[in-house]
Amino acid sequence: MTAQAGPSGSAPTLKTSKLSPVVLDNHSSSGTGSNISLHPLPILNIAEHLVRTRLQSDDAELTVYGVLLGTQQGRDIEIQNSFEIRLDPASSTTPAPMINHAFLKSRQAQYKQVFPTLDLLGWYTIGDIPTPQDLEIHKQLLAYNETPLLVQLHQTVSSFEDAEVNGELPIRVYESVVELVQGETTNFFVPAGYKIETGEAERIAVDHASKAGAESGGDHESTMLASMQAQHSAISKLNDRIRQVLTYLQSVKDGQAAWDYEALRQIQTVAANLPQTVLPELQEELLREHNDVLLTNYLSVLTESLHTMNELTDKFEVVQAGAKDDAGEGGIAATSTGAAPSRRGAGRSSALRAVYG
Repeated sequence: MTAQAGPSGSAPTLKTSKLSPVVLDNHSSSGTGSNISLHPLPILNIAEHLVRTRLQSDDAELTVYGVLLGTQQGRDIEIQNSFEIRLDPASSTTPAPMINHAFLKSRQAQYKQVFPTLDLLGWYTIGDIPTPQDLEIHKQLLAYNETPLLVQLHQTVSSFEDAEVNGELPIRVYESVVELVQGETTNFFVPAGYKIETGEAERIAVDHASKAGAESGGDHESTMLASMQAQHSAISKLNDRIRQVLTYLQSVKDGQAAWDYEALRQIQTVAANLPQTVLPELQEELLREHNDVLLTNYLSVLTESLHTMNELTDKFEVVQAGAKDDAGEGGIAATSTGAAPSRRGAGRSSALRAVYG
């Protein structure tokens, strides 16, 4: 498929891909594009997002979307992180799913607080090649970045096999360009080269993950898996032997099998050596200790309550005695002028000091 650039056709013809009309095979800036560095973290995030979403929905054709975060200095672009975004389904008025911008802005603000140097550089999805629907989603992100990148993960088995043979990752990176087609500006995707850039912490994490993945393969089983398999085999064999013993004892009891005294003695020896965790004596002793603890706690609470009651009784008696003294002194002081208020106040003050002192 070709697209004529310019109304007069003076500019070179744009050649689009045979697989998608929104991807250019040749472009004048293809050899002088950006220097894109892709870190392992966004790759792992995309893979985890895809696997988690499809397992939760049981839909093998479900597509995931997210945005890419990183830094850009001139033509040097470094993609360091990513997070998923939500899309509202397409309707009769919208040809493609619509990005939930409220959710996107909220998550972007949260990431900006933690990683203030990271900016929104593009978005990611899955598939073999960008489609016109992907271009419609791409246009919705132009408000956040004038030339957002697109990272696309190939999820098919053949793509993984081809990438493994070629020593590559099943990931393609696309830059966005704007060209003049028949007098109108049109957005296109242009394949871009990239390199994997890792820091010290990322190298350690990726090395640990790769070793764990290799050990869990068919030829290199992990130590934990081998130990669990050995325990499972031993428990299965023990279960089979116990069933055989029970079947034999039931047959002897029903008179269907002959008495083998040697085998019965061995069974009795094994049963006698088994630890008895439920003994009447043990249960009784545990119950007695439990009751003793409860009784001790009860006596402690009761003693404290009695002490509080005694203090309250003593203070009440002091108050009553002060009230009686006030009453007696008030009658005597009635014969003298001006003496009663002072004596009454003094008696009441002494009683209160005795209670609250």
